[in-house]
Amino acid sequence: MNELQPQERRTAVPAPELSVIVLCYRAGESILLVIDPLYKQLASIGVDFELVLVANYWPEQHDPTPVFATQFAASRPEVRVIAREKEGAMGWDMRCGFEAATGHFLVVMDGDAQNPVDDAVRMHQRMKESGADVMKGCRVLRHDGLYRRVVSIGYNALFRLLFRTVGLWDINGKPKALTRNAYERMRLKSDDWFIDAEIVLAARELGLRIEEMPVEFLPNPERASFVRPSAIWEFLANMARYRRRRPNR
Repeated sequence: MNELQPQERRTAVPAPELSVIVLCYRAGESILLVIDPLYKQLASIGVDFELVLVANYWPEQHDPTPVFATQFAASRPEVRVIAREKEGAMGWDMRCGFEAATGHFLVVMDGDAQNPVDDAVRMHQRMKESGADVMKGCRVLRHDGLYRRVVSIGYNALFRLLFRTVGLWDINGKPKALTRNAYERMRLKSDDWFIDAEIVLAARELGLRIEEMPVEFLPNPERASFVRPSAIWEFLANMARYRRRRPNR
């Protein structure tokens, strides 16, 4: 991964307790519907925080998201923007955010408003109370349509069968949260959708404590899902590669 650009670096100040990373890809102006209330909530809880907006883009696409993210950050010193030409898919964006974040707790969420913004604060608080190393959302109430629900059930059933992740469900559920120590030990590599699964599998292999937090998954009226039928084959191929490379003990 490319080294962080100077404007992406945090100045030499003590690390905040909480870093919230928002994956903003192709959200456009609607990203403000997420980051404005999220910023206000973070500013009200009395915790040192930073908000990292990952607005990476494909150069051949017209994506105004970096402009809106940069304008939002201009008057808010706790907000930083990562806006680079993309070298990968969602996993690459997430790794960019983790690399840039400096907090003791790292919470990552999508910027499509399908997770309520207070989930980030709730997850941080639950991690502190429980002592978990890793926490993930588990979508117990979904409003994203039959297709996504069917795909999710099939994927999670197969994932549990292959990797014996009894007690965990909704592997791709967000937000996801890691302590800094957990993140630094994981050495994440995925550039695509499999990064959610890689976090869970790496945490298991390292003997880290993983917990789930029930969340609601809201509808997204702004755009169609990025999860296309081709993503199913991508998931399957990634599971097969991971299983061959690092078989279960």
